[in-house]
Amino acid sequence: MSASFRRMAKITASTKRPPALDANGMRGEPVAEIAELTCTPLDPAEDQKARDLALRLRQVIDGPFELLNTFVDASLDIVEGDVLVVSGVEYPVRGVDMWAWRNSNYLRLLLEQSKA
Repeated sequence: MSASFRRMAKITASTKRPPALDANGMRGEPVAEIAELTCTPLDPAEDQKARDLALRLRQVIDGPFELLNTFVDASLDIVEGDVLVVSGVEYPVRGVDMWAWRNSNYLRLLLEQSKA
């Protein structure tokens, strides 16, 4: 992780991950996965990929929401379906992309923020 990225990644967060399906095909509540990580501030996601994802999500999410993005170190094990927790607020991870910046790789997380 570059020094300039560390200066921008000031937000402390953690992640949760849903457990595997049980014998009945049911999934329990997400449990702690990464205890602490740093990320960039959560900002509105406004690129074409975010707009396309928002269109697909509107078909399955009942209620208003906004897509946000943040960036984290690429070495972290974060996948779509995880939950990013920032200041006690849970944001479902709806997309994960590799993002190259200044000769380093990062993950861009697309997060759902409920507006209800």
